[in-house]
Amino acid sequence: MKSFIPCLLALNLVIACGDDDGDTTDTTDDMRVPETDMATPTLGDVTVLLEPEDTITEGLEPGDEGESIQDGWTVTFDRYLVAIGDVDIHLSTDETVDAEAPDVFVADLTQISAAGEALWTFDGIRPGRWEVGYSTPGAGDGSMRHETVSEADYDEMVAQDWTYLIEATMTHPSGQSCPPASLANVGGATPNGNTNSRDEDCYDNATITFTWGVTAETVFGPCQIDEMFGFAVPEGGSQTVALTIHGDHIFFNGFPEGDEGGIMRLAQWIADSDLDLDGDVTREELESIAPSDLAELDERYALGAPPIELMEMWDYVIGQLKTQGHFQGEGECAFDGMAHDH
Repeated sequence: MKSFIPCLLALNLVIACGDDDGDTTDTTDDMRVPETDMATPTLGDVTVLLEPEDTITEGLEPGDEGESIQDGWTVTFDRYLVAIGDVDIHLSTDETVDAEAPDVFVADLTQISAAGEALWTFDGIRPGRWEVGYSTPGAGDGSMRHETVSEADYDEMVAQDWTYLIEATMTHPSGQSCPPASLANVGGATPNGNTNSRDEDCYDNATITFTWGVTAETVFGPCQIDEMFGFAVPEGGSQTVALTIHGDHIFFNGFPEGDEGGIMRLAQWIADSDLDLDGDVTREELESIAPSDLAELDERYALGAPPIELMEMWDYVIGQLKTQGHFQGEGECAFDGMAHDH
């Protein structure tokens, strides 16, 4: 981890900042106010964690409410790599008092404990309330490999400039795929006798996998928790905060503007995207499917106000990944300058 000492304006006291090697040249002697004239606050420090939501580390179970998958599928993640960093903070009362931890790490969230991993630190932080933002860029833009990621996976992330590499398995005891008839390439597969709402044939398909490398570069922030922006640093004390990545947004039934409590999590749309019934849903398949092609995207889905235009279901994946950066667990972060409240 690297420590970053911000340029701080403490009343009329100016503290000069050094370069990355820690060298500091002080040119402010003539501007300093004698210590007898005003008190200088005792500076603190901040540790920033990367934290996975338990939907990533524990998966999602079928059920009727909460973070359960409501159409019977069970989901487990084998890999959930993310490129994340560029942590910026600034004093709420003075945006010119700021600091940056520019390091971007590629980490596998399935291998990070629920307690989080300390990846960024800020030293010499003035007491007060600080606002925070961060980015999930492409891995090809100067990232570093975290120890949870293999060399091969990291090299692929960098070469493709992906933000995410997600490998998952979906299972259902009576699982089936009902692909759009006009797009399906089912070969000699035999229908199971069921049909979807458009009377298109369904086929037994109890296990579905997908491995998606996705570029979904996003800037998150300012972030808030309990309607309070950022975090407070006590005088001379320490503070620890967490950047939280959720794992269930690709199953959301839309792009909500309200509280997440009204969201349903559904996985059948992914199963129905298995056009060749080989048990694996690929990017190429999703790129060939428009939202209007899927009978599964019915009245339960609210597709208004997406982060990007939805021309194909691959856009749906990108759009949902651009909404899943959070703060301190369930705290909200605006993304790419858009308000975000779920």
